[in-house]
Amino acid sequence: MDDRTVRDIELDKVLEGVRKYSLSPEGRKGISPSLFTSDRKTIDDRAALIDRYMSLSEGSAPDPFPPVKDLFEYAERTHADFSGIDIRRIGLFLASYISMLEYIGEEESIHEEDRLLSDDILSSLDADGTVYDDHPRLRPLFRELERVRIERMRSASAFMHDNRDSIQQSEPMYRNERIVIPLRNDSKAVNNCYVSGSSSSGSTLFVEPFELVALNNDAVIARERIKAEKARILHELSQRGRDIIPFMKRMLERVIVFDFHHSFAIWAKRMKAHHPQSGIELSLIDAIHPLIGKDAVPVTMHLNKNIKAVVFSGANAGGKTVTMKTIALSVALNQIAGYVPASELSVLPLYSAIYSDIGDGQSIQDAASTFSSHMKNIASIASRCDGRSLVILDELGSGTDPEEGAALSSAILRYLSIHAGLTCITSHYSQVKSFAYSEENMMNASMEFDEKSGLPTYRVLEGIPGDSHAVATAKRMGMPKEITDTASSSLMGGEESSARIIKALLSKERTLDRKITELALKNREIDKLRAELDEKEKKLGKLENDLRRDGVAELSSYLRQSRKTLENLISDIRTGKLTGEKIQKAKAFMRDVEEKRDSEERLVAEEEITDDTPFSPGDEVICGKAGTPGRVIEVKGNNIVVSLENGLRMTIKRSMAKPKRKEELRKASLSFSGSSLKASYTIDLRGMTLEEALNRMDDQMEAAILSGMGTFGIIHGFGDGILSRGIHDYLSKRREVKDYYFARPEDGGMGKTYVELI
Repeated sequence: MDDRTVRDIELDKVLEGVRKYSLSPEGRKGISPSLFTSDRKTIDDRAALIDRYMSLSEGSAPDPFPPVKDLFEYAERTHADFSGIDIRRIGLFLASYISMLEYIGEEESIHEEDRLLSDDILSSLDADGTVYDDHPRLRPLFRELERVRIERMRSASAFMHDNRDSIQQSEPMYRNERIVIPLRNDSKAVNNCYVSGSSSSGSTLFVEPFELVALNNDAVIARERIKAEKARILHELSQRGRDIIPFMKRMLERVIVFDFHHSFAIWAKRMKAHHPQSGIELSLIDAIHPLIGKDAVPVTMHLNKNIKAVVFSGANAGGKTVTMKTIALSVALNQIAGYVPASELSVLPLYSAIYSDIGDGQSIQDAASTFSSHMKNIASIASRCDGRSLVILDELGSGTDPEEGAALSSAILRYLSIHAGLTCITSHYSQVKSFAYSEENMMNASMEFDEKSGLPTYRVLEGIPGDSHAVATAKRMGMPKEITDTASSSLMGGEESSARIIKALLSKERTLDRKITELALKNREIDKLRAELDEKEKKLGKLENDLRRDGVAELSSYLRQSRKTLENLISDIRTGKLTGEKIQKAKAFMRDVEEKRDSEERLVAEEEITDDTPFSPGDEVICGKAGTPGRVIEVKGNNIVVSLENGLRMTIKRSMAKPKRKEELRKASLSFSGSSLKASYTIDLRGMTLEEALNRMDDQMEAAILSGMGTFGIIHGFGDGILSRGIHDYLSKRREVKDYYFARPEDGGMGKTYVELI
């Protein structure tokens, strides 16, 4: 992504808003447009880490990191010790790194040597990099210094007491960190002292008694020992810090990665951003411009995969440029971090690059860009873009003759629609809007304008061009009424007519949306009732079969008892005087009872035949209401492939066929051509009730399927819509239907429906 595009779409300002959550200077620099990528796995991996850190951001964040890159350079450039402040930075970095590992739940990665060095540095050095005086190694030295100071003060006090007549003041003095005693220059006590100086008048001498000289020397030596020990502590810490520098380089790499994801996690949570879905069609839902925030009107746009260019039009200051920037920013943020301030239902394709030419003065330093400079930039974009590029152009073709500008805009738009992935432009030229209407891979979009209030609503209207509303904008900006009235009079006809058309289209769109919603509610109610009815039918069928089974079982039990009774009876008859004719009649009775049982069992078996009847290749079947004979060739799930006797081969549902029985063999000679069901290319259902129409549809569908017809038309008229809604509901539930749609206006419009079969 080039620098111009970063400025044009204000990505640099958005990323600066993310950087304010950074914990390290190096991590802050790492949040850069250079991270833009079109690799799906990289984007998903980044989004997954951001999602993880969003759940962690509830707790306390890790400590901030000090800058350390200059320490790496210093360690490579010289072998000298680090300063105390630099050593302390090493300790702070290690402490922050440890807190980062604890924050992300990776305590097992913490090295105790790092923790020990960090503790030693931070417990030894203050904020200025100076060794604390209470350092354990300095305590005995400071105790020795304090002992010498006490002894020195005692010696000085004793000397002053003994020579109080010669003393110039009551307290000893400090000169160059040594205690001296002020004496008059004529005092005899001077002979037993070392004279270190005198007053400006020469009347006072500053002396050290010989005993005090030794004690002053001891104090100086004690201070030097402390100073030397501090230097040794700094040197040792510096050496330990130098040893860990190579490891800190690897730590810093991880800190930069963590800082990127952690900063975006905080930003995403506060912006209510989500990870969009991947796909080839752009579908932005409730997208917010990050720099406008809560005051922004959400942008919602749906572009199918065939749309390669969008022309935004509408009122000035109506939100056209902001909408384009929102689209570009959503794409850029998705391909940098995988999170955008939009609904999680949004879908964003991946683009190889983003190019822009925006001259609205909001992001470009020179707001007075000339036509030639715009053309130079657009020419560069045209030479660099590819089939996966996103191109954003504001006020394309402006700044020159309107007729030539419109022609040039249309030509540029045509070129980019072929050579770029998606191009979005803003334009006020009517020729450009008309050109977009004439191209299948282009779409008009406008910014809604409230005619009553005279204000833009900033809502995107897809598929509809917009008026510029220049007069209304001028009124809003305080233009004198005389001017705006004159302008309105000049515009009567053209632009007002266009506005009325757009208003009518919007009204029809809202009416259609309402009817679609009402129809969906009715369909849901019908589906619910149908499901309840199906459930009742299943229960009723099961109950009937259960009753029949109980009846057969009861009959079988009765038969067994009857057989035993009759056999006893026959035995009695044989021993009695009954004739053989009577015996035959008794056996005939038994056969009648058995046949009754067999009849009941067959009835149950027939009732249990369902759409799941098993078929095997080679089975002879009867197809459809016409009873067309055929043979099963192949079984495909719920469908079977059959070869009809008329030579036609086709795929039908199991429910449309049944096994051929003996009583149906006599129909074998019938062919489809003799069937009473005929498929028509157009059927007229006007004047029928919905039930009659659906029965006619059943016959038409069956005949069309059996005859191999691919499409046909249905004339149902307009009326109150009951017939057309019922037919569409019927078609939506037929698996054989591939698609259905109203005819073109010149072919019947909403009074006729075309059906395409699978």
